[in-house]
Parts: sequence; C-alpha cells; structure tokens
Amino acid sequence: MSIEDVLTDVIRREGGAVTTDDPADDGGRTQYGISERSNPAAWADGKVTEAEAREIYRRKYVEWPKFHLIEDSQLQMQCIDFGVHSGPQLVIQKLQEIVGVDVDGILGPQTLAAIKKLHPDDVNTALVIARVKMIGRIVTKSPTQIKYLNGFLNRALEFLK
Repeated sequence: MSIEDVLTDVIRREGGAVTTDDPADDGGRTQYGISERSNPAAWADGKVTEAEAREIYRRKYVEWPKFHLIEDSQLQMQCIDFGVHSGPQLVIQKLQEIVGVDVDGILGPQTLAAIKKLHPDDVNTALVIARVKMIGRIVTKSPTQIKYLNGFLNRALEFLK
C-alpha cells in the first residue's frame, strides 16, 4: 500500500471533509482530522482542504517520525494512524518498549533493526494491545472521552490481522 493510500485511510477514519466543533474535543474545529488548535495555519482561511490535510499528515506523521522507513506495510500503517491519534513520539516509545530497545522516542537505526528481528505480526499485535490499554487510560482519566470509546477501539482494532 502506498503512503497516499495510507493517508486516504487516515482521512476516512478522521471523518473526511466533515467539519466538527465538539466542545469535548480539545483540538477545537476539525476537518479531515486536522484540528485548528494544532494546525492554526491550515485554518487561516476558515477551512482545511484535503491537499493541506495530506501535506500535514505526510510531514508530521510519516516523514518527521520516519514511519516510512518501517518495511512491514501493516505496521507502518498502524504507526502512522496511531501517530495521528496520539502523537508520533508516543508511538515510537511504545514500539521501542515492544522491541526492547532504549526508549528515546526516536525511530533510528537501532529501533528499526530491532523491529526487523521480530515477526511483524507480533510487533503489530503488541502495538494494538498497547494502544487499547492507552485508550483505557485516556477514558479513565477523562470520562468526557467515553463518548469516543467505540470509535477509538474500532480504530485500533482495525489493525489486527
């Protein structure tokens, strides 16, 4: 699957062109999954285009964290999606815990080599489990997020093979 296909899936999961402004969402107005709080420049004209969203996703959630260097497409897709949902550095830290390397939040040669030594399905499943546990902590800490629980879980579980 190409990065463009992965970004299409992310945009689908994020609700596409529909603009939301849920008071329970700390990001404020959101379109294509791009929140006004995190990406004010994209909202300067009052809306986000799909092209702007794709560029933000590519830059912040593929290239910067270096998820494009992960060879297994399923694991790569999950890392990008999880990064969009929870931040790429957290995803890298979870990956590092799973593969048993120093946790520094940087997807460098040591982490990439450790990922390659393990079966990609095992790493992918362990990352889904870490993601589900994190969702549980989010909802427990902030009960207003319970209304998103089914969506959060469906999104995470979509990556199980």
